[in-house]
Amino acid sequence: MPSLLHSTQLALGEGYLPNCDSRSLLLSRYAQPELKADDRKSYLNRVITALPDHGNATAKIAWQKSLPASRQIHARLGSRLLINVAGSVLENAGLNLDRHGIAFLPGSAVKACARRTAIASLRQWCQSGEKPLDDDLLAPTTENFDTPGDLLFAILKVFGCTAVEWSDFRENESDANDLAWACGPYWTDLRDQTMDRLNAETNTPDDKTPTRRGILSFLPSYPYKLLARDLELDVLTPHHKKYYEGHAAYKVALDTEDPVPVFFPAVADSTVYTFTLHLLAPARANVLDEAVQWLRTGLKIYGLGAKTAAGYGWFTEHSDVITNAEILQQEIKQHAKAEEAARAKHEADLVARKAREEARVLMTPEQCADADLAERADNWSWLKTKLKGFSKQSPEDQGALLRWLAGPGQDRWLTEIKPGAAKGKKPWSQIIGDINIAKKALKINLP
Repeated sequence: MPSLLHSTQLALGEGYLPNCDSRSLLLSRYAQPELKADDRKSYLNRVITALPDHGNATAKIAWQKSLPASRQIHARLGSRLLINVAGSVLENAGLNLDRHGIAFLPGSAVKACARRTAIASLRQWCQSGEKPLDDDLLAPTTENFDTPGDLLFAILKVFGCTAVEWSDFRENESDANDLAWACGPYWTDLRDQTMDRLNAETNTPDDKTPTRRGILSFLPSYPYKLLARDLELDVLTPHHKKYYEGHAAYKVALDTEDPVPVFFPAVADSTVYTFTLHLLAPARANVLDEAVQWLRTGLKIYGLGAKTAAGYGWFTEHSDVITNAEILQQEIKQHAKAEEAARAKHEADLVARKAREEARVLMTPEQCADADLAERADNWSWLKTKLKGFSKQSPEDQGALLRWLAGPGQDRWLTEIKPGAAKGKKPWSQIIGDINIAKKALKINLP
């Protein structure tokens, strides 16, 4: 491989670089375009079996979710996905891989899918004269709009506009205005109305080609979770290669040529992708909901990537499944955390109990009684019961109760027990005599 330094070739192994395990490098920088048939198949098998670092994708999804004013949806591939097929020096064998080997969808492709859907809805509305309703697949995309002009205004706000968006539609031009195409005969009126609304926001009434930045960012989409085999090897088999190449001897496509299988990598079906929309500027409340609905519908109707007409790149809604799974996972984590906290508390209680037992060996009976009372003094119901049966307590327990009333429980003594006894309130009036006898006998002063 002449493009590599000799030292690099030695480090990665000569020939097909057997020591390289980077999908991205194998499919781009180190790809070998001269490979054909079985050699190409073997090389691409190395690409799809190389292990990617999904932790990077997980971190990016989490970061996207943390953005303020953002919304995420999840969609599951119902077929294989091809993205950036022509983006490799290996003919028709590219994939959009990040540096960690994850097949991702560029934000531009996600944005184009949503915009295509919104324009299709505008086109149908203007052509039919009726808003898509009921069982129409496009019905969810127009739910929040009363007129085609409202929808056109929302499209320009969400996706932005340049001078092209204000031009008339002319066929066979590379920069033909698809908005004018969608509006058809209503274009002139809708354009002028929408232009006035945009200019009114910025107080520029004379601007004939308002240029605005879109208020939504469509971020790159990454797999929510990788399958065990996230990439698969696909094959296309032309049966008339020389005829399609225009060889003079093959003016008619006859079944005399040998089929030539062309292998290429694809993202496996059932992969779930996370799509994030991020609001860049203050906007009315429903903007995110509308854009999400455009994207959700577009993924279902039009798909993403190459060869969608052949069945590739189709998605189904998967947000509810992911949301429920995340809720369940959070509940499991919280339960495990609670169990761990309970276990730690139990162990701490055992350590504290052992320390108390060791300390009790050196305590006097009075100190033991004080310690026992201190452990349960916060439980007023229990303590009140002890006080009601004051005369039946041992001298040690009576002393502990009196010392508690003179110290930590002084507020109870002054605001409840002593005034309650003076007013003849039970049970304090029944035990005040025993308390006075005991405090004299034990020489404990109460305030």
